[in-house]
Amino acid sequence: MWRGDYLLMKILLLTGITFLVLTSFSIGQDPTSGSGSMNNGRLSVYLDLEYWADKGFIKQEIPVVNYVRDKELADVQIIMSRHSAGKAGTHYILSFVGREEFEGMDHDLKYWANGSATDHKIREGYTKMIKIGLALYIASLDDTGEKISVDYLANDTIKEANGNGGIENDPWRRWVFEIYGGGYFDAEETRNSTHIRYGFYADKVTKDWKIRARPYFNYNERNYEIEDSTVTTITRRDGFHGYLIKSISDHWSVGVFNNLLSSTYHNMDFQVEVSPGIEYNLFPYEEATKRSITLAYKIDYSYNNYLHKTIYKKNEESLWGHSLVLSADFRQPWGEIEAGVTGSHHFHDFNSNRVELFGRMDFRIFKGFALTLEADFEFINDLVAIPMKELSTEEILLEQRRRATNYQFRGHIGFTYTFGSDLSGDFNPRF
Repeated sequence: MWRGDYLLMKILLLTGITFLVLTSFSIGQDPTSGSGSMNNGRLSVYLDLEYWADKGFIKQEIPVVNYVRDKELADVQIIMSRHSAGKAGTHYILSFVGREEFEGMDHDLKYWANGSATDHKIREGYTKMIKIGLALYIASLDDTGEKISVDYLANDTIKEANGNGGIENDPWRRWVFEIYGGGYFDAEETRNSTHIRYGFYADKVTKDWKIRARPYFNYNERNYEIEDSTVTTITRRDGFHGYLIKSISDHWSVGVFNNLLSSTYHNMDFQVEVSPGIEYNLFPYEEATKRSITLAYKIDYSYNNYLHKTIYKKNEESLWGHSLVLSADFRQPWGEIEAGVTGSHHFHDFNSNRVELFGRMDFRIFKGFALTLEADFEFINDLVAIPMKELSTEEILLEQRRRATNYQFRGHIGFTYTFGSDLSGDFNPRF
């Protein structure tokens, strides 16, 4: 009896699966959708956007094109990147790449989002620019171009804005300030923790200058009840991060970087670092949204006052050194590649050095198949602040203090393969 019921369940299951497969190919089919949709006279668009872009909103606001799942199926590929201008706001660069019959019809548009803009206001802004950018291609189609209308909004009260999105008569002189703070708490019968962070930003970003001043404070406390006793661990990390960067030309820039640090994890009662540097970009900076190869050199000075005597028997010391960074970043229709190498050492001892190799590749190998590789490897021989005293088990397990190591590695590998209908999903917010 049991075998018969089991056989019946298998038959019902297979019947149900067959029904779902058949109905999935029949429900909602019409002459302008499904396999015939690529010949319905609409423009085919591939949204090559990062995770932060709201694709659903774009599809909802621009329903007059076909959204396809791969760039090889598209008439137009849209690539969007964003670049922070400090707390003042964010630059969005939208690149329209023509394919097939639109090969060579490429252009870029820019959108400026003020730092106080909401997420909804921002997505409205870059979606509007996508509408404008697609108009050129849609207008070229015989049966859809005549359906486009363009309206211009005029306002005599608008003041002339410069290339950075700011207003010429600005009483703040491009300075943007932000105060932040917060914390979270959790507790159960034998454990509780408190985490608090607060700080301040002052940013100024123009075509010629990039300035930041940021003090920050972090406090973490954990309490554990073990048998008849309570174990309490407290870590702090307070400091200041700032820089002053000046553009010299389309390829050169100079800057001064400053860091202050007081950290229980890093065994620092007080540290001050000052690093003047110079950078050269092989390509003009205005092309940085698509490609850049930079070489940066810094001279580093630091004064360290340690919480505990170090393994080199130092309670405090002054250190001189330098660093060199070579990096490349390419974002093109075929994907994105970012890679580089960083090297540094202290002048008093060449063996006190560090080398970091980093790389990331997001590459579309063929139709529907994308490969992601990411790796970061550091050879570490410059941890001068490691305390001499033995670390307790609690300090090791809770990572309260840094331990000696000669290397650090992080890696990620992944792939995606998409197949099926050439069209990507429509916007559908149900459930």
